[in-house]
Amino acid sequence: MTCAGSSSNAGDGLLLAINGADERLQMALGRLPETGREPGDWTGDKIGGDAEFLAAQEWSAAGQSVRFLAPGVRQLLHGLGLPAASIRRIACVTGPGSFTGLRMSLALAEGLSAGFSEGLAERPLLGGIGHLELLGFEAAEALAGQGAVLALAWSRRGQVYAQAFQGRTALTPPRVAQLAEMPALLAALPRPLAVLGGGLRRNLAAFRELAAVDSGLRLLPAHWDAPRPQALLTLASRAAFGPGPLAPVYLRASDAEDNLAAIAAGRGLSEEEAQAILSRGSRTLS
Repeated sequence: MTCAGSSSNAGDGLLLAINGADERLQMALGRLPETGREPGDWTGDKIGGDAEFLAAQEWSAAGQSVRFLAPGVRQLLHGLGLPAASIRRIACVTGPGSFTGLRMSLALAEGLSAGFSEGLAERPLLGGIGHLELLGFEAAEALAGQGAVLALAWSRRGQVYAQAFQGRTALTPPRVAQLAEMPALLAALPRPLAVLGGGLRRNLAAFRELAAVDSGLRLLPAHWDAPRPQALLTLASRAAFGPGPLAPVYLRASDAEDNLAAIAAGRGLSEEEAQAILSRGSRTLS
């Protein structure tokens, strides 16, 4: 656990930020800025400033988020001697990214908001953070006025999630793109252009070929592939908060949906029957 040297006084309350969208599971905890609110008065969608960094934890736990999510929150609070009831805001990365990681982290955020509400005038509010915005945030800030940044998260073989930024401005919406589409996507973006993220790292040979013929294209090294917890807390501080629930941003169908016919056949069902079960949400295929 990474901790900042500061008092454990909860002040106006705590902001908990969770990122389960990629291979590295991250949590950050910060103290909300003083606002002059009365205790229990947490209406409004903005917190009015950046939270003070208190502590963070990270795990390289692809596909194993459920093992670390709730215990990780408990460890953060216990390590600082803070009660769960001090949490007033919970921000969570909504995607695009790992389907399982997103579902688990969003479910935890909603459960914590409901569970921590005892004794408070209102339950802690929820805020969403875009995964690609988080991924490109620090590089875009560092290169402000010196070019654009293209954040790439891994989607599946031959695909990436992509979004471009210049400073704090999003140049494109988040999208899922085939590698074959990358020359056209890159050609539409300003130069110099820095490319980063797991989508780059997992398809490095293809992007090296593109960079070899494009002097305005810069492939950032691997330490840019995951955001720092401080960046997670900063973007969490700027999120819009509300009562929830938070909607995941998937951008594409899951592998299970794409292979539904084969999965259903293995269980003696037609694709139509399986789709009906999924739509009702009340039965499983087991």
